Amino acid sequence: MSNQAAVSEFVNALSALYQGTTLQERTQANSWLEQFQKTPQAWTTSDTILGTAELGIEVRLFAAQTLRNKIISDFSELGEPGALQLRDSVVNHLRNARSGPRPLITHLCLALADLAVQLGAWKDPFADMTGSFLSDPESVSCLLEFLAVLPEEIENDRILLPTDYFRQRAAELLTQRAGDLIQLLVQCLQQPDLKADAHTKVLVCFKSWLRSGEITLMMIQNTSLIELAFAALKAEDDSVFETAVDAICGVLGETRIDHDDEPEDARQKSISVEQRLVPQLSAVAAQMRVDPLVAEGDEGRIRGYCRVLTEAGEAWAQRIVLNIAAFESTVGALVDCMRLDSLEVIGMMFEFWAVLADNTMESTVPCDPARRALAAVYETLIDVITRHLRYPDSFDTTDAHGGMTAKERDDFREFRHNIGDVLKDCVRVVGQTKALAHPYNTMLTGINSTPQLPWQEIEAPLFALRAMGAEVSSQENVMLPKIMDMFSQFPAHPRLRYAATLVIGRYTEWTQEHPQYVQFQLNYIAEGFKVREVAAASAQSLKYLCQDCSKYLAEHWANMLKFYNEVVASGTLDDGDVIEFSQALAHVVSAVPEPDTHLAIEAFCLPVGQELGVLLQRSELTSSEKQKTILLFERMGVFLRFMHVEDNDPAEILLSRIINESWSLVSTALQRYAADPPVAESVAKFVRVLVEYYPNILRPIVVQVIDVVVSSFQRTGLGTYLWLARRILNVYQSLGVDESASLQLVTSMIERLSEAALALFQNTSFSDIPETTEDYFNLVERAVETAPGYVIGMPTFPYVVQAAVAALEVNHFHAQMAVIYMWTQVLNPTKRHIRLMRENRSTLQMTPASPAGRAPPASPASPMRQRRRSVRPDTYPVEHVVELCSKHGFDLTVKLMHGLMRNFDHEAVSAAADALASLTAVVSDGPEVTKAQYDSPPLAIMCEWEQAMLSQIPDVNFPAADKQAFMSELAEYIQTRQWAKIKTLVSDTAAVFRRRNATKK
Repeated sequence: MSNQAAVSEFVNALSALYQGTTLQERTQANSWLEQFQKTPQAWTTSDTILGTAELGIEVRLFAAQTLRNKIISDFSELGEPGALQLRDSVVNHLRNARSGPRPLITHLCLALADLAVQLGAWKDPFADMTGSFLSDPESVSCLLEFLAVLPEEIENDRILLPTDYFRQRAAELLTQRAGDLIQLLVQCLQQPDLKADAHTKVLVCFKSWLRSGEITLMMIQNTSLIELAFAALKAEDDSVFETAVDAICGVLGETRIDHDDEPEDARQKSISVEQRLVPQLSAVAAQMRVDPLVAEGDEGRIRGYCRVLTEAGEAWAQRIVLNIAAFESTVGALVDCMRLDSLEVIGMMFEFWAVLADNTMESTVPCDPARRALAAVYETLIDVITRHLRYPDSFDTTDAHGGMTAKERDDFREFRHNIGDVLKDCVRVVGQTKALAHPYNTMLTGINSTPQLPWQEIEAPLFALRAMGAEVSSQENVMLPKIMDMFSQFPAHPRLRYAATLVIGRYTEWTQEHPQYVQFQLNYIAEGFKVREVAAASAQSLKYLCQDCSKYLAEHWANMLKFYNEVVASGTLDDGDVIEFSQALAHVVSAVPEPDTHLAIEAFCLPVGQELGVLLQRSELTSSEKQKTILLFERMGVFLRFMHVEDNDPAEILLSRIINESWSLVSTALQRYAADPPVAESVAKFVRVLVEYYPNILRPIVVQVIDVVVSSFQRTGLGTYLWLARRILNVYQSLGVDESASLQLVTSMIERLSEAALALFQNTSFSDIPETTEDYFNLVERAVETAPGYVIGMPTFPYVVQAAVAALEVNHFHAQMAVIYMWTQVLNPTKRHIRLMRENRSTLQMTPASPAGRAPPASPASPMRQRRRSVRPDTYPVEHVVELCSKHGFDLTVKLMHGLMRNFDHEAVSAAADALASLTAVVSDGPEVTKAQYDSPPLAIMCEWEQAMLSQIPDVNFPAADKQAFMSELAEYIQTRQWAKIKTLVSDTAAVFRRRNATKK
C-alpha cells in the first residue's frame, strides 16, 4: 500500500470510528486502526499526517498518539538512522504546532521525550531543544512542555531499558542538566515578551523536575522560583493553584534532613527553612484562614492548603521538637487545619501527628519546655478530634444507617477509627491521666447539663476513650475509676450504652487489676443483651472480660451458662455474637477449679451435642434447621478451641468422651450433608479444631477421620475437604504413633484425594471449579514441601503433573496462584539440589523416589535444621523430577509463557517467571547431573522449546528481531547458568509483549 493510500485509509477509518452511524461500522474501524498501529507502515503514515496541516486536529492528534505509542512499543524497528530522522521530523512538527492546540503539543513533546530516553545517539536533547525553541517567544511554551514531561517519561514503566543504560541516560538527561534547567527557568521569568501563561509553564516544569529529585534546595534557594510558587497560591484558577501546591510540596520535601547530608548542608537547609520558608508558611496559613473558598467548603482549596502545611510539618518534625518557638506559627496552622470540617482532607495529616509524637518522645523528657509546649498542642488536639468524632445531629437512630447512605456511614466509621490512632499519639505526649481527663470532663458536662445535651455529646468522648485504651496502663488509678463510676449516670440511650459497653471491653486488662469493678461491668454487659442494638457490643465485651478476668468470674459459671442459654434461645443475638458469647464462656470454664471443671464442661457441651443429635436424626432438615446445625457445630468448635484444661484427669476423660461422641455426630452430618457447602464448611472447621487442639484424643480414630474426609471429597468434589486435609497435613506428626506411621497416614490420604481430584478434573473445566482447583493444588504444594520423596514418588504423581500443566489455564486468580506456587515448590528445591550435587560432586546421596527411601543425617544440625529435616525425612527425588520435567517440560513451558504473555494476573508474573527459570535449570543440568556427569555443559533443550513456542507467534505480534534477541540472551544465560537473569528476561519480554499487543484506545 502506498503511503498516500495508507493516509487516506487511516483518515477514513478514523472518520468511521468517530462518526460511524452503526456499532458494526465503528467496531470494524477500531479493529482496523488497532491492527494498523502495530504495522511498520504506521511510522511513515503518522509522520505524513502530522505534516499535513489541512487534515483536521482529530486526525493529527490520533497520529501523534500513534507515533508516541510506536516509539514506546516498537522503537527497535527504527534503527539509529531512522530514529534520528524521526526526531528531526517531530521537532519540525512541534515547531509548526507551537500555536496549538495544546493536546497536540503535549503528545508531540511526549513522543520527543520518549525518543530522547531511548535514543542514545541523541547526545544532548536539552541543548538541542533549547537552541531550537528558546529564541522564539512563541515557541518557549513548547520547550517548557518538553522539559516538563521529560522526567516523567524517564520513569515511564512502559519503556523497558537495561538498568545500566537507564542510569546513564537518566544522568545525561536530568542530573547533568539540573543546574542548566534552573538558569533557563529563571531566564524565562525575566523575559517580558513571553506569553501570559509562560509563568505557569515555568511552574509546571519546575514541579516536574522537583518531583524527579534532580533539583535540590541549595540550587534554588537564591532564585525567584520559590517566590513564584508561593505567589501562584493566590491564583483563582484551580489548575494554577494545584500546580503551585505541587511545586511548594516539592520544595518542602527538599528541606528534609537526610542521614547522608553533610553538616554544612544540613545547616544551610535549616537556615533556609527558618529564614525564608517559615514566614512563607505563616502567610499561607493567614491566607487559608480568610480564603472565602475555604469558608465555602471548597475541597480542592482545603486539600491544597493542608497538603502544603502537612508536607512542611512532616519535613520539619525533628526541627519542630528541637526549636518549637521558631515553628510555633507552623504548628498552630496545622492545628487549624485539623479544625476544618473536611474529614476526608484532614486524614492526610494523621501521619504527621504520629511522626511529631515519635520525635517528641525520642528527643525530650517530661520536664523539657519543648515537651510541655507540644503537650499543650496535643491536649488541644484531643478536644478538636473529639468534636470530629461526634455523630451529626441529624443522625437517625431508628434507621440502620442513621439516615446516611451506606457509603457515608462506612466512610465516617473508617474515619473515626483512623483518627483514633491520633488520639493514641496524644496520650503518649500528654500523659495518660491528663489525656483521659479531657473526655471525662466532656462527659461530665453532658451528664450535668440542663436541659440534657444530645446523646452525641457523650458518645463522642466515649469513642475517644476506647481509642485511647491501647496507650493507657492497667495501673492508671486517677481517671479511670472516675470514668467507670460514671457509667451508671449515662442517659438511657442505645447508642450510649453501645459505646459504653465497648469501652468496658477495651479496658478489661485494667479491670483485671481492679477486680472491684468486675461485678458491675458483668451486670452492665448482661443488661445490654436485652437491647438488640447493643447485643453485639455486649457479646464482644463479654468475650474480653471473660478472657482477662476469668479467675474472678469462674465462681459465676453456672449463672453465666444459664444466662447464655436464655439469651441464645431468645434469638436477640446474631450468629456471630453467639460465637463470641461461646468463646467468653470457654475462657471462664478454663478457670473453673476442680472438682467443678468437668461439670462446667459437661453443662456446656452435652446440651449442644444432644441438640445436634436430635437434629441429625430427622429425615429432612429445613433451611432454618440446617442453619441451626451449622451454628451448633460452630458453638462446640469455638468452645473446645478456647477452653483449656491441664493436669485435670476428670476433665480430660470427659473431653475424650465428648470428642468421641462429637465424631459420631460429624460422621452422621457428613454422611447426610457432605454435599451441602455451608454444612460441610462448618463441620470441617469443627474437625480442624479437633485435629489441631486434641490430636492425642483423636489419635485412636484418626484413620476414621481421614477416611471420612477422603470419602466426602470423593462423593462431592467440594474443596472444603481438601482444605481440611491440608490442615491435617500441617499437624501430621502428632497423629500417628511415630513419624513413619504419621507419614504413611497422610501420604495415603494425599494419594487417595489425588485420584479423586484427577477424576474430577478429567470431566470438569478448572475454571468451572476454581475453589476446588485452588484447594487441591494448595494441598499438593504443602504435601511436596512436607514429604517430597513420598509424594513425588506416588504412582499418581505423573498424572498430577499433567493436571498441573493444564490447570495453568484457569481464569481465577487464587486458583492460578495455587497452581503456580505448586510448580515453584516442585522445581525450586530440585534446582537447588542439582546445584549442590554439581558443587559437591555427588557427596549428596541420590536414591530413587520410593516411599521406602530414607537418607541418614549427614552430620549433627542445629535445632532449626533438625526441625526442617523432620518435615522432609526422605531423600529429595531429583531424578524423578528431572524425568517428569523432561517429559512434560515443553507443555509446561508453553503454558507458562502463554500465561505470562497473555492472561496471568500481574501479581502472578514474578512467581510464574521464577517457575520457568527453575524449569530451565532443571532440564538444562538435571539430565547430566543425574548420570553423574557433573562437568557437562548445560543442555539447550529449553532453547529448542522456546524457539518452537515463539515460532507459533506471528511477527506482527512479536517481531522477528525481538524473538532473535530473546533467544540469544536465553542461550547465553543458560550456558553461563544465570538462572536469575532468565527470570528477569522472561518477565521483561512478557511485559513488552503485553504492552505491544494491548488494545489501543
